[in-house]
Amino acid sequence: MDQERTVSNKYTDFSQLPLILTPMDIKEILGISRSNAYALCHSKDFPAMRIGKLIRISKEEFIEWVKKVEYVSLEA
Repeated sequence: MDQERTVSNKYTDFSQLPLILTPMDIKEILGISRSNAYALCHSKDFPAMRIGKLIRISKEEFIEWVKKVEYVSLEA
């Protein structure tokens, strides 16, 4: 995904993302519902981590996941 592409209303590129993301950040970045963001965070291939009851996502791992998903989508 191009760094210049708008990723949400709040962030204009990946460099503006915080180091650690929340499911609500994922919701806004991907333009999906809250329930879909949490479902994604619980999916096997998504780079989410649990800290007690909290779900957090590393910015770098999220960007790599986006690139991987985009690459797979382009091949299909």
